[in-house]
Amino acid sequence: MNPRTRSRLIVVGVAGAIGVFSPLWGPLVLRNIPIFGVEDLRVVGAHFVSEATVVGLAGLGPEASVWDDIRPVERRLAGHPLIVEARVRRSGVHALDIVVHEVRPVAFVATPALVPVDAAGRALALDPAGRALDLPILADAELTDDRVEPEAARLALDVLEQVSALDSAFTRRVSELRPVSGASVEFVLLPGSPLERVVLPMRDPVAAFLRVGSAVSLAEARGPVVEADARYENEVVIRMKRNQ
Repeated sequence: MNPRTRSRLIVVGVAGAIGVFSPLWGPLVLRNIPIFGVEDLRVVGAHFVSEATVVGLAGLGPEASVWDDIRPVERRLAGHPLIVEARVRRSGVHALDIVVHEVRPVAFVATPALVPVDAAGRALALDPAGRALDLPILADAELTDDRVEPEAARLALDVLEQVSALDSAFTRRVSELRPVSGASVEFVLLPGSPLERVVLPMRDPVAAFLRVGSAVSLAEARGPVVEADARYENEVVIRMKRNQ
């Protein structure tokens, strides 16, 4: 080991001790040591927002240190309409990771162009043509000031999100959903799915979805099931496939 390398390691060791044992003022000292300058910046989790955009929003100049206060950076990133949260973390002596959590599109609204929306019913500035978005269409809905209307359609999106958290494989097979009578949601499934249609109430849809699963499992012993309607309290109406 040459003297220069040995000196570099000693500086790192001493500086690291300062940071560990002096959490309040240690970073103030460390950020002025040239070795801790940011030389490597990695973006993690960005899919809809380009890495160049994330790096630009971070705004880390040539004098930036891995020990700088990263809270302003995180606030700038979270201000982007497609970013829910961002965390900046040290990843080595002179490297930072920017971990991005983006807004997730859950459905399309036809305006007539297909516009992706999130679970809260907000339109997202994403170009479906330029991205691989495989989303169901929210029927009987429109966009007013980039917000899904009517309220029943937004509630349908909330039901979709709740069911997706429980069984994402099911929601990936949904081709279309629509509010029904303001109190239920109809899911039309893709061809080749185990069912063609499922109706869930907006109130406690997860419990209703679990009832559908149990009812379908029992009914399948008698033949293929086409539809399951769980909008009625504690009941599931099953329609079987007719014999050809």
